[in-house]
Amino acid sequence: MKYIDDYSGYGNKVLYEMCKTKPKHEDIDEIVGKVWLIGRSYSAAIERKAGAKMKEGGNFYKDQVAPAILNSDIDEWIESVSSIHRITKDNYLLVLAAHKNLTNLFKQITGTEKRSLASKYLHFHQPNAFFIFDSIANREIRKRIDKTRYKSQKGYDDQYSSFVERCIYYRDTYFEKEIGGLSTPRKLDMALLGY
Repeated sequence: MKYIDDYSGYGNKVLYEMCKTKPKHEDIDEIVGKVWLIGRSYSAAIERKAGAKMKEGGNFYKDQVAPAILNSDIDEWIESVSSIHRITKDNYLLVLAAHKNLTNLFKQITGTEKRSLASKYLHFHQPNAFFIFDSIANREIRKRIDKTRYKSQKGYDDQYSSFVERCIYYRDTYFEKEIGGLSTPRKLDMALLGY
């Protein structure tokens, strides 16, 4: 079987290209641009609900967000999943670990977990390794897959962990049979969101 086309429009193509051409986190301006564009494009802006953590009169992205990311191990977390070309039960703990690390970092910066932004940010850096989490996709996968079937993996983000397990099961058991080929995380996301 081959992968089914998952083209999702020029805007997403630009975000993928941005992260492909500037994958590292070594430049404040590039970090600001990536976090800003991905967050705002996907209704997951990092400043949302971060009020108490934002310093009065400062530039939150440039003064707080980007330096924290620059001084983190984010490039190692992203590199740890670089060999994943398809998320499976054999490799998904690496995915959950990278997501948990970025969620923890975002919580340090903002005071909130930002699991949706973490999944989206990581997805654009490693498109085949991360399912895209948000409240709509999570609600839809729960409708399709019995929520009592999956327990979250201890030590990781509970909601993202059970979401990933449901996505793998749904993709492998139903979705790829429906579409007659292999599905990328992007293709599954488009189906869950009704695109």
